Amino acid sequence: MPDQVGGMEDQQAECRCIDVQGSPTVTLTHRHTFALKNNMLSGVTLPAWLSFLWRHGGRLDWWPYAPRIGFLTLLSAVNSLLAVPDWVLMRRRVAATHLHPDPVFILGHPRTGTTHLHNLLSRDARFACVDTLAAGFPSAFLTLGPALARLAAPLLDPTRPMDAMALSFQTPAEDEIAVCALTGTWIHGPPNSVRPGGTSPYMPLVMMRDQALFQPYYQLESASAADTARWLDAFTWFLKKVTLRAGGHKPLLLKSPVHTARVPLLLKLFPRAKFIYIHRDPYTVFSSAAHMADSYYPYTALQRMTPPDVTRFILDQFSLLHDAYQAAKPLIPPGNLVEVSFAELEADAVGTLRSIYDRLGLAGFDRVEPDVQHYCSTLADFKKNDLERWESWV
Repeated sequence: MPDQVGGMEDQQAECRCIDVQGSPTVTLTHRHTFALKNNMLSGVTLPAWLSFLWRHGGRLDWWPYAPRIGFLTLLSAVNSLLAVPDWVLMRRRVAATHLHPDPVFILGHPRTGTTHLHNLLSRDARFACVDTLAAGFPSAFLTLGPALARLAAPLLDPTRPMDAMALSFQTPAEDEIAVCALTGTWIHGPPNSVRPGGTSPYMPLVMMRDQALFQPYYQLESASAADTARWLDAFTWFLKKVTLRAGGHKPLLLKSPVHTARVPLLLKLFPRAKFIYIHRDPYTVFSSAAHMADSYYPYTALQRMTPPDVTRFILDQFSLLHDAYQAAKPLIPPGNLVEVSFAELEADAVGTLRSIYDRLGLAGFDRVEPDVQHYCSTLADFKKNDLERWESWV
């Protein structure tokens, strides 16, 4: 059996509590309809963007989102120019890069504390980590680096819209954001290699009304062979770029909640991978997810969102991730999985991380501990979201 911190009975109860009759409903304030920043598609290149519009343009609500669509079109053209140095100077080195066989994946439903855990573990400089610059501009970050961050600064708020956590281009970020942008990009060849973009379960944030179109991309088992190949191509290419930037030899530390549904696929790619699964009270998860839907999703939307659609997205995603993880968990070799509750991490971050390192056989926590303690000290005045607005629904 895998090592655990926290009981499985609680996790199973979490799933049952969410999946009940009379499901709660999200309320939306319809803010940020005309915002042009904080968009996960800001780094998309023109081939990927045009392939997305070709595939899905008829489903978009061109009003009120025409300004955003136009801005992303212009931005994608700029991104294509910015991607040239990476393509010309780095593609052979990227292709020759070997991925470390022992990555660490952080799993868990969105809003369960995956970001906090990711930020803590990223204090360990022995990991190759994805940051916001790489995730946001996956086609250009290798060669342009700090110059790109300065150029793109107006596209990013100093705090995250959903929880007011500090945000910069150096902040750890989710690799799936990059993969979402890269599916459809010229990765290994000229235009004849371009395929339709948006092969990611993150795309409901753009097209909430058509969320069912993107459900196959969670596990990729029911996706077409072409879509699966497209995702794998973008995923491995991006990981090679991150590995190369970190020196070419470090194990990857990766956090994207949708990976929770992909354990079998990840084990095929990395049989020695280690996993950390974090879980949290389901009512708090729903409240936090509802708040995120209202405060962040409007920055990315190209379809009008309705409360029933968003509610279904949150609840279906919870059930899908939970069920897929529970089914795949026995596949993980003993000693390569730790389960931890957010309550434990919040109460004793340093102690919980030490336990994670010990149980996964990761050496050297004593060297990392001072950096972890310093990071925790910077959070002393951080105030979590007030979720009372949602209490009547849960």
